[in-house]
Amino acid sequence: MSAFIYRLQLLLDQREELKEAAARHLFDEEAELEKQHEKMRQLQRLLQELMEKRKQMRRELLRKPEGSGVLNAMKVQERTAYIDAVSAQIEDVQSDIVSQRTVIEECGGRVRRAKNRVEESNREVEVLRKHRAKQQERFQRELDEKEERTLDEIGNVLYTTRRRSI
Repeated sequence: MSAFIYRLQLLLDQREELKEAAARHLFDEEAELEKQHEKMRQLQRLLQELMEKRKQMRRELLRKPEGSGVLNAMKVQERTAYIDAVSAQIEDVQSDIVSQRTVIEECGGRVRRAKNRVEESNREVEVLRKHRAKQQERFQRELDEKEERTLDEIGNVLYTTRRRSI
């Protein structure tokens, strides 16, 4: 009796390897997306801190120094320059946030494409597995039919041999 040999087994193995590679790629892309989201959260925290710092500095702009008790124009100019520097930092961070949104969108697109590739690979593997199952079922059915014919022949030979001997 011969065993079932699926002639497309190499193709099925190759498709399964591609499916696994696609799944690994998806995992990597999702990890990169999460990394970019974390970077965005850090930028947003930094922006919030800078805005709080600027708000606090504006409140203290015209407050008198504690030691001398005198507030002069030079001190106000220094504080204003420092507020302007923090405002420039805020603008830079806001620009970085806009850029980071673009990076996150690109990463999201790569994740979607990777998910589509995994789904496509799953379908390809599933098609080949179903094909293999049908081929194996057909092979088994043909084997059963062949065995049935052989048993019928043996039965006929035994029957005719007994009839002749009677």
